[in-house]
Amino acid sequence: MKLDTAPARKVRIEMVPLIDTFFLLLAFFISSVLSMSVLKGLPLELPSARSAERLKPENLRVITVANDGHVQLDGTAVTLKEIGARLQVTTDPATLRVAVRADRRVPAGHLVTVLGAVREAGVARVGLVTLDTPESETSP
Repeated sequence: MKLDTAPARKVRIEMVPLIDTFFLLLAFFISSVLSMSVLKGLPLELPSARSAERLKPENLRVITVANDGHVQLDGTAVTLKEIGARLQVTTDPATLRVAVRADRRVPAGHLVTVLGAVREAGVARVGLVTLDTPESETSP
């Protein structure tokens, strides 16, 4: 007796689930890469002032001083001894402008030490970065 067998079907690869899987992998990869971005700045609470003026970024270096004593020059951690050397290497200190971003809780003595290191490098134009406070917030 002969049995009827169904004809052999051709093997197919389903593309829709494969495409869905690749999109999920791509979305996971993008979200994980974005969450791994390294933030170079230190968390600060800047002081506020009504007389703040905006600086143009030309020939400007930024020194960040955190409350815990960490110091950064343009996002790179430095020691107080390295500040002067790094400022002198880049450009002429006489034309260089330095903005110091210091946390409002930084002890005055530490801030004066940082400013002294900048002045020893020959930089004459030094300013402190503050938040601009509207008139209504500072009046009693």
